[in-house]
Amino acid sequence: MTAASAVFGEATRPCSTCGKMVDPLRAERVAFVRERFRYFCSAACRERYANDVYATPLPVPAPRVGHTPAPRIGPTPLPAARGGTPDPPAINLATPEAEASRAVAEVARTASLGEELERLPRPRVSTSPPPPVVAHVSEPRTASASGLLLLLAGLGGVLSMGLVLAGGSRAVLAARVVLAAVACAALVTERATSPRDPAELNAAVFAAAPVAAAGIAWGTLVLGDARASEAALLTSVIVCLGALSVALLRRARRPVDAARERLLAVMSTVARRVVDDGTVEAHALDLRPGEEILVETGDVIPADATVTAGSGAVYPWLDAKTTHAVREGDTLLAGGRVAEGRLRAIVGWSGEDRAFLRLTHDARRRADLLAPVARFGRLYAERGALLVTGLAALTAFAAGLDGIDILLVAVAVQAAAAHPITAQVASLRVARTVLAALYRGIVFRTAEALDRAGRVTLGVFCARGTLLLGEPEVATLEAFGGHEPPDVLALVAGAESGEHRPVASAVMRTARTRGVRPDAVRNPRVEPGLGVTAIASNGQPLAVGTRALLLHEHVSVGIAERRIQELESMGQTVLLVALAGRLVGLVGLQDGMRPGARAAVQHLLDAGLEPALLSGDARETCEALGRALAIDHLRPEVSPADRGDEIRRLVEGGATVAVIGQSPTDDAALAAADVAVALRSAGSTSADWGVELATDDVRDAAFALHSARDCLRHARVDLALTGLPAFPLAALAALGMLPAVWVPVLATAGSVLALGRGNTAT
Repeated sequence: MTAASAVFGEATRPCSTCGKMVDPLRAERVAFVRERFRYFCSAACRERYANDVYATPLPVPAPRVGHTPAPRIGPTPLPAARGGTPDPPAINLATPEAEASRAVAEVARTASLGEELERLPRPRVSTSPPPPVVAHVSEPRTASASGLLLLLAGLGGVLSMGLVLAGGSRAVLAARVVLAAVACAALVTERATSPRDPAELNAAVFAAAPVAAAGIAWGTLVLGDARASEAALLTSVIVCLGALSVALLRRARRPVDAARERLLAVMSTVARRVVDDGTVEAHALDLRPGEEILVETGDVIPADATVTAGSGAVYPWLDAKTTHAVREGDTLLAGGRVAEGRLRAIVGWSGEDRAFLRLTHDARRRADLLAPVARFGRLYAERGALLVTGLAALTAFAAGLDGIDILLVAVAVQAAAAHPITAQVASLRVARTVLAALYRGIVFRTAEALDRAGRVTLGVFCARGTLLLGEPEVATLEAFGGHEPPDVLALVAGAESGEHRPVASAVMRTARTRGVRPDAVRNPRVEPGLGVTAIASNGQPLAVGTRALLLHEHVSVGIAERRIQELESMGQTVLLVALAGRLVGLVGLQDGMRPGARAAVQHLLDAGLEPALLSGDARETCEALGRALAIDHLRPEVSPADRGDEIRRLVEGGATVAVIGQSPTDDAALAAADVAVALRSAGSTSADWGVELATDDVRDAAFALHSARDCLRHARVDLALTGLPAFPLAALAALGMLPAVWVPVLATAGSVLALGRGNTAT
């Protein structure tokens, strides 16, 4: 049974009462309850389910072959009927939150959902983070048999090599060949019968070298060739090294497989789908985009969704330690947990399209399968090995070796090049990187996006809302030419009263605090990236904005030039106010630096990337911010409309550019970048950015680029350690300068070193 069929239960389904696996086509009883088909192994189970339908947990997906089934979430199951199969242990979540959830479903069937939800008592909310969800990942049933076969292969190979000490008689030689053949058969059987992950080396390619070596050993033994001993030794070495490599790979993959199974366990939760007469329970895998769901305090969010009603606080992703406030329009990530509140949301991504499953479980998009560096390692081991083997055989033929020696060299080179660690070492590196990113709420959109992020040379920060808080405050208010500061503030507040920008909000807050009434301006017109022009209440033309706007309106700023430069050198953004063609005042706004901004810049510097600052502020303001953050590459006075062109010029200059910004404010710059790193966008369906973050922490954005670059660099080193030794070793063996048996030994040593580097990497 394939993994997909197991997940969706196409072959067998568990009995909805006792859990015994039944064939849906031959089930004793079938019922359609809560919008799902239920299958029962006997009439007694059907009757028991009907008597206590709400106490019986929903059926879980059938276990996948070679993987541990996700733990079942629900109340403790009823005892199995006499003679039946008892249910596996379940995670008992019968908490007050769960009781409240069932009460919600019953009330909503008879009255308006919104009104009755408010009448229900709210459960107590714990302020501490939720306990981690633990998936108990046990070895599959075939693991013991697989381990025994590997042990048999290793022991057989060691015994065959040990018999060298018994002498060179024909009987001893025959025993060595037989033991090597038995060990080879055990290794090939283990590879052929064990569940194979798509990232692993093809079983036929893996078996080619030991089978060919065993065949040569038998042939030379029958023919009485003196090189039978060498062939038997080569067979034993290849089998022993192969068994060792498989065992080490299995151990290295165990944490990755455990993390993937834990993700699937958390995602395989029970959801509440909103219907006309209330809510009905549904498995998370059965949700579809566009459906509406209800989540309450303590619930695991079953799908990537957008809040349509309600507000509260959530742990935004699996293993998040802090809560974030959410309201209508915000995005929820599957696997997160509601800490407080009741939310209705529209499903955006479900099933394996969910952000946390897209690159870890979907075979069509798994990063460890499709990332270019991972594919290269696998293709080299499966196809490139044939080329290396052929070249070695031709070299041996040209060097004058006879047929048996040529075959031995070819087999040794094939075993060295078609190595199982070579095929998987880069895939493991990619899988670890993706999982480490998910742990911090960082989602790579595709495997190609991860690869592009690893090649970035220039990281561009959009200043406002990224390195800066995006919540400026009025720090300076000055007037010129006989005007008073309150008059200037009234003009600015009147011009900005219809805007929703952070600058406008800051000006309006200051006007309310000081009791200044905004001027009744008319015909305001926004000049993107420059400011606002309008007609003041006295009928005179009004301009509020940057130096460039006033120059466009033919207003001289010479009388305040020195003061403007002084404020900008302090990091303030200066708004100039002109009335009737004359400068009458200015407003200086100070924006706070976002926590972690300096650490984010240092992350890029540590990764060998050049940080750059893109801003619409004046050069002096950008220079002040650049000095505070150690950024030398500045792109000041770039309006939002022109930022896409500015990024394209950087790309055309030969840099691989990543832009870190907020959507939709920085959409133009993000769309033009090679890699778009969008804050607070994970799980959203509104845009397709390369790297999406669950939060607006700029440190996570820098960490995403740093980790992707480290992944690519280390994966290349790993592949060099595993793949490159095959070429010089093959040449030396083909020229008769190195015994063939040393080729797989030295190649395996490099592969084990590469695998060890991955296991110790942080």
